[in-house]
Amino acid sequence: MKPSKKSINLKSRAAEKAASRLEDRRRLENGESPEVIQRENSIFPPGYFEHHRIINFASAVGK
Repeated sequence: MKPSKKSINLKSRAAEKAASRLEDRRRLENGESPEVIQRENSIFPPGYFEHHRIINFASAVGK
């Protein structure tokens, strides 16, 4: 896999991720279902992994 040619500001991305985690934590504290939050944060559609197998795990996780 080739590295992206786009420039990414790592500090900005880290701040964005921290803010997202904080918001998720607040939602959990307010009683929102962890499944709902996970579903919103996932890139995979519901049920994606039910009948799929990962043949090459290293390839699947990008190592």
